[in-house]
Amino acid sequence: MIELLVVISITAIVAAIAAPSLRGTMNNLRQKSAQSLLISDLNQARAEAIKRNARVLVCARNAAGTGCAGSTNWSVGWVACTGDTACDAATATNLNPFIVRPALDAALTLTASAATVRFNANSSQGSAGTVVTLTLGGTWSGATARIVNVAGTGNISKQ
Repeated sequence: MIELLVVISITAIVAAIAAPSLRGTMNNLRQKSAQSLLISDLNQARAEAIKRNARVLVCARNAAGTGCAGSTNWSVGWVACTGDTACDAATATNLNPFIVRPALDAALTLTASAATVRFNANSSQGSAGTVVTLTLGGTWSGATARIVNVAGTGNISKQ
C-alpha cells in the first residue's frame, strides 16, 4: 500500500511539472495552425483574383459573416470575396463571400496594418510599395508574435 501511494505521489508531481509545458505547446500549435490557415486563405484569394479576372478582398468579417467589418482586428474571423471596395452581392454562379472563417481561439489575437487586403487580377496587392502586415499574437505568457506580410506585388511571406 505504501509503495502504491509513493508511485501515485511521484506521478502527480511529474504531471504537475509537465502540465504548464503542455499548455504552452498546445497554444503554440494553435497559433501556428491559425497562421497556416491565414496564409492558405490569402493564397486562395490571390488565385481567385487571377482566375476571375476581378479584384478580391480579404478582410475582417462582420457579425453576420457576409462581408467586411472595416476593422483591423481580424481575431473575429475573416472573409474573402469579390468586389472593389466591399463584397459584391452573391449569385448562384458567384458565391460571395467564398471564404468565411470564424473567430479565432480566445487565446489568439490577429491584427492587420490595413482593414483589407486587395488582390488585383494581375495578382498584385493594393498599390505598388504597400505592404500589409498581419500580426498573430497570443495572450499567454511568453507568446511570440507570428507575422504575415503581403507585399504590393502580392507575394505572401511569414516571419
